[in-house]
Amino acid sequence: MYCQKGKKMTAKSLFSVGFGEFQKTLADLGMPAFRAKQVQEWIFRKFVFSFDEMTNLSLADREKLKAAFPKILPPVEKYLQDRDGTSKVVVKLGDDELVEAVAIPDEDSLTFCLSTQVGCPVGCVFCRTGEMGFKRNLSSDEIMLQVMLLVKRTGKKPTNIVFMGMGEPFLNRKALYEAIDMLTDPQGLGLATRRITISTSGVIEGIAELISRPGEVNLAVSLHVADNATRNTLVPINKKFPLEKLKEAISSYCTHTSRRVTLEVVLLKNVNDQLQDAMNLVSFCEGLLVHVNIVRFNHFPGSNYEPSPEKDEKEFRKILKKAGIAVTVRKSRGQEILAACGQLAGKSDDQEKK
Repeated sequence: MYCQKGKKMTAKSLFSVGFGEFQKTLADLGMPAFRAKQVQEWIFRKFVFSFDEMTNLSLADREKLKAAFPKILPPVEKYLQDRDGTSKVVVKLGDDELVEAVAIPDEDSLTFCLSTQVGCPVGCVFCRTGEMGFKRNLSSDEIMLQVMLLVKRTGKKPTNIVFMGMGEPFLNRKALYEAIDMLTDPQGLGLATRRITISTSGVIEGIAELISRPGEVNLAVSLHVADNATRNTLVPINKKFPLEKLKEAISSYCTHTSRRVTLEVVLLKNVNDQLQDAMNLVSFCEGLLVHVNIVRFNHFPGSNYEPSPEKDEKEFRKILKKAGIAVTVRKSRGQEILAACGQLAGKSDDQEKK
């Protein structure tokens, strides 16, 4: 299908081969070339995942396809749903590695939060994924697999895609952009690029490359704190991409695209939620087309951090607003199933809390 040949994908699922190989298989089976596009339309436009239901294919061709590809999608390792409607799939890949993806419904939207790596090399100390360490990059087909499994589970096409799951997207740019091309392909899901957001911990060359990409993909930066000493501890990649260089990259992005950048800040009690931290952030924002998204810390097993008290969070926001900075607060979703921001870890034993 849209997937390129994935050596690490689950065997015998249609998503384990590339579209070119799929077409070749159909030719070997004596089917016309247009059959591949028909199957593609059933899956990506009509969300049908059974050859038996593809009624414009002959019965004989359907039987051949079932024999060649017993599964269109591999089974989900685990599926969890929070009482707030958020759902999470844990996907076992062909090499038995696990990756997680999340569907977040709202009144008039459905956002899919996707992973780009198994684990993460950045190692943010307040993030559960960071505790895993880095195992490997995902291929574009493994990214798309998350999308289609969530589509199958929800029965709906996403309105928004955020690359905010496991991993640092800009450290896997080839697969990232291949997946974005698939998501926006009119023959596939046909999403508008402005409905897609990439969140980075501050990989400068990734920001620079995004500037040259076509479309209107949104950029979010996991900033968290605006002094190098503290950020070196919280977000270790800051040692390679310090705040001065990161601000230059964000400024360049804003200048070239005229698009506002979201700065994400997870407030931690007595770590980055004090008056000086707010003033440092105000200084960082000067001259930038940005808005700040305050993210409440979502606790996970083994973490020693605590969320900022509500009164400190309010005072922090008040300082930013007084300086003329647009501020929003992200509502935590999926906490009960460890699906909220910073809680993903590719584990099959996460249990839904009652």
